[in-house]
Amino acid sequence: MNINSYEDFCLYQNVSRETYDKLRVYEKTLIKWQASINLISKSTINEIWVRHFLDSAQLHPIVNKIKGNILDFGSGAGFPGLILAIMGNKNISLVESDYKKCTFLREVAMLCETNISIYNSRIENLEFKKVDLIISRALAPLYKLIQHVENYIEKSPSNEKVWPKMLFLKGKSYRDEILELKKYKNISFDEYPSLTNDQGKILYFSG
Repeated sequence: MNINSYEDFCLYQNVSRETYDKLRVYEKTLIKWQASINLISKSTINEIWVRHFLDSAQLHPIVNKIKGNILDFGSGAGFPGLILAIMGNKNISLVESDYKKCTFLREVAMLCETNISIYNSRIENLEFKKVDLIISRALAPLYKLIQHVENYIEKSPSNEKVWPKMLFLKGKSYRDEILELKKYKNISFDEYPSLTNDQGKILYFSG
């Protein structure tokens, strides 16, 4: 799979020319910053459009159904949250503990004229606000992600602890991660194939 043009990207995710141009700005800014801080794996520099942009963008059809607040845990270089915001998803907040990465995220958001909130915080220190969806990519094993969510909703001032929907991109180890999760919590979810990883899955916990 190669993406070298607007038409190539639209074969997998139909976006406007304006959105594509913003993603091009994102790409150039990422490559510039990569020279000084480690934002993505060096082995994926020449595959940014597939390994990072399309990998994140494929969540758009699911995320597009969410009307409330969305949190991206451990956003790193902005995947998937900033990509989804550039594609038009609203009320997305990025959570990233690394100050330099947050500075990078703010620059991309400014250059791409994208309205997004960025929290320079560890997940466990994040102040509670009601969210409808939590997303994450390449942050932690599945059981650990669920623990992060569980600890987060425990901060709710309400007596009724409402679980948000959750959407996670997982790689080839997803089966082992599901087995590990089942030792810890019985929770149902839907599996979707990944456009960018034959061995990976998109896991959607819709409640």
